[in-house]
Amino acid sequence: MTKIAFLPHRAMIRVSGPDWAKFLKGLCTAHIETLVAEVQQDRFARLHYGAFLRPQGKMIGDALLHAVAADDIRLDVPLGVRDELLAKLNMYKLRAQVTVEAVDAPVFVAFGGVPDGFLRDPRSDIVGAEFGFGYGGFGYGPHAADAAADDWAAWRMDLGLSDPGMDFGPDELYAIDANLDLLGAIDFHKGCYVGQELTSRMKRRGQIKNRILPLRHAGELTQGAEVLNGELKAGEVLATSHPCSLALMRLDRSGGELTCNATAVRLHHPAWLAPAYEIKGA
Repeated sequence: MTKIAFLPHRAMIRVSGPDWAKFLKGLCTAHIETLVAEVQQDRFARLHYGAFLRPQGKMIGDALLHAVAADDIRLDVPLGVRDELLAKLNMYKLRAQVTVEAVDAPVFVAFGGVPDGFLRDPRSDIVGAEFGFGYGGFGYGPHAADAAADDWAAWRMDLGLSDPGMDFGPDELYAIDANLDLLGAIDFHKGCYVGQELTSRMKRRGQIKNRILPLRHAGELTQGAEVLNGELKAGEVLATSHPCSLALMRLDRSGGELTCNATAVRLHHPAWLAPAYEIKGA
C-alpha cells in the first residue's frame, strides 16, 4: 500500500539560465551529462541523485535534481543547508549565465509505490530492485499526506537507505561513507568538480574505511550510541527506528559479534549494499 508523507526537512533551490549544465557539472557529483541528454530530448519526468561537497571531500548535503524546462533545474536539498548552498552557488556563479534562488515548494515522499504527480526516486532501481518494484518517489507541490515523516524514516532504514540532513549533518561524512557511490550519485568519469580529488582517490585506491550500514536488533538503540566489537568501538548509531538502525561502521571492525546499548545487534545485508561489505573477518 502506497503511503505519502510531507518532509519538513527538505527544501528547494532553482537554477535557471543557459549555462546551468556547465555550472552544475563543476559543483555537483551527479551525472549532469545524462540530465542534459534528457533535456535535449524534452524528457522532464526523471529525478537524478547527487551531492555537493567541500573541497576536502566532506558532504554539505545531497540533492535530487529535476529539470522542469530546458533552462530550469530544481534541486531538492536538506533544509538545514539550503541557505549555505544558495550562498555558495551564487559565489561560484561568477560570469555564468545562471540565476540561483530559493523555491517555496513543499517536498513530499511516496513509498510503497509511485502515485500520479510523483517522480520516481532514482535510487529505486538500485535499492528496490530486490523487491521487484520501485519503492517510491517525490512530489513537489500540494499533496495529501496520509503518513508521517517518521514512517518514511522507518521504511528507508529497513532498506538500508540514509537521509543526509536528517541522519547526519554537513561536514560529518564523505559521500562514499554514505554509500552515494553505490546509489549512482557520483560521476567518476567526468571532469573536476568540488571535492572530486579525494572522492575519486578513495574509490580508485580502495581507501574506504567506513560505511553507513543497516543493523537489526531486538532491544532499543539510541542515536549516537557506540556499536562495539568486543571492547573495541566498531561504529556509531546515526538513526534508529526499532528494530532497524543505521550506523557508521568501521569496516575493519564490523565482522563478528556486535553489541550496542548492552544488546546484541547484527548487520543486515540488503542486496544493493553487497559491495559495501568489504569486512575483514566477516
